[in-house]
Amino acid sequence: MCDSKEVGGLGVRKMREFNLALLDKWCWRMLVEREGLWYRMLVARYGQEGGMVREGGRWSSIWWRDVASIRDGGGGVGGG
Repeated sequence: MCDSKEVGGLGVRKMREFNLALLDKWCWRMLVEREGLWYRMLVARYGQEGGMVREGGRWSSIWWRDVASIRDGGGGVGGG
């Protein structure tokens, strides 16, 4: 991913910022696509509270904990 496009990579230089941007995209999708499959699946797995999908605690996936952290104003990526 970090290799230049000329040699077959994606040219991504800052992986943390790239990852945050992708997680932000998921947060946005869940805000605007409440009837979407991913939102319904997350509600079925973790439940809903106050109009938002619950974080899920330690039983949630690392991906979902990162999304929930971004959603809740945190910036932590990588399981916490």
